[in-house]
Amino acid sequence: MSTGGDRSLNRSSFVWTFSAYGVVGLSGLALNWAIVEQFDVAALGRYNLFVAVVLVGGQLGSVSIHSSILYHAPEARTLGHSTGQVLSSGLLLTLATSTIATVVIAVAVEVIFGITENPAYHDGLRAVLPALLLYPINKALLSHLNGLRRFRAFSVAFAARFVLLAVFALIAGFHLKSEGLLPWTISATEVLILVVLLLRLRSELVPSGRRVTLEDRYRRHIRFGLRGFVGGLLLDLNTRVDVLLLGLLAGSRSVGVYSISSLFAESIFQLAMVARYSYDPVVTTLFVEGRFDELRETIHLAKRRVYLLMVAVIVLANLAYPIVVGMLFGKGLVRESWPVFALLCSGIAISAGYIPFTNLLQQVEAPGRQSLLLGLVGGTNVLLNLLLIPPFGIVGAALATAVAQASFVLYIRFLSRPLLGFSP
Repeated sequence: MSTGGDRSLNRSSFVWTFSAYGVVGLSGLALNWAIVEQFDVAALGRYNLFVAVVLVGGQLGSVSIHSSILYHAPEARTLGHSTGQVLSSGLLLTLATSTIATVVIAVAVEVIFGITENPAYHDGLRAVLPALLLYPINKALLSHLNGLRRFRAFSVAFAARFVLLAVFALIAGFHLKSEGLLPWTISATEVLILVVLLLRLRSELVPSGRRVTLEDRYRRHIRFGLRGFVGGLLLDLNTRVDVLLLGLLAGSRSVGVYSISSLFAESIFQLAMVARYSYDPVVTTLFVEGRFDELRETIHLAKRRVYLLMVAVIVLANLAYPIVVGMLFGKGLVRESWPVFALLCSGIAISAGYIPFTNLLQQVEAPGRQSLLLGLVGGTNVLLNLLLIPPFGIVGAALATAVAQASFVLYIRFLSRPLLGFSP
């Protein structure tokens, strides 16, 4: 495979992934505005807690099998092996693990909220159980699309989730005027995404090749998934630990105010992260083929470009933040949330060039080190949130998250050098 081919493909993929990023950002803005406008900030906090439960619980259900698919699909494609076997074996394993995790969480919900008698959270968590079951399956399907470099289909499906969430929230808020329906919109979204992905990948669902090879795929997925489980769990947990701990320590309204800041900060983070979807399969291809000099060049070039882009974006975003938030949510929320936004942006600015390579260790077949990397970042995040939220509230959560995000740079450079022969 030629170098020029890899780079041309990357340029093409960026068009689709950045377009998806734009759609995701606008959809997230519409969703948050609709909930605050029709209900209140506390309702937004509750909604984002339900989303956090689905993301973290869904990762438990996936046991990081989707990460194995994301590595083994481009590997199989590069070596000329059956990619259908990668998907079909991974999908069946994910169905089994997701079912077990959903049942365990459902029982826990009934026990805990049967004792505490909190109907808003009890009913909401019941409503997102279908999403808990389907989210890991959809992650596996999306990972396969990404691994095959079908960037157009991946970008459309990725953006469609956020569009559907926004549309359903608008319907629940403005047409049906029911906050109780908001958690159900999360499950409805996952059902529709599943249908779209199964139709798009129907040709891959027939595993061609020898049975003994398919059985080997099961074993490889299990080994890879178990080694990468902690990392996969923490990748999602790290993006929601501040929300979960704020909900536990400071209440729904604090989560709602924080969510407004984190909505805009997350959009900036995703601007850097969006390149990851293009680089993940390319990193695996270069690693499998032993093209380490080209891998080093690819990483360093991407870092320089992303840092230049992100510094400019973050400066402009902080200038525009009070204007946009004041128009959409009111000046009172600007005063409360702007310091949070500025702190979150500082962590993103420090780590921006490394964000597209968040999965670097996983994509060079080191899921154990990937787990260690994200365990270090996650441990830093949790510890600092526990220390800083009680005295400083949402500002403490933002500072903790920013420091943890910045620490990612030190951890990934240290852990990847022995494998690659250079520091990324």
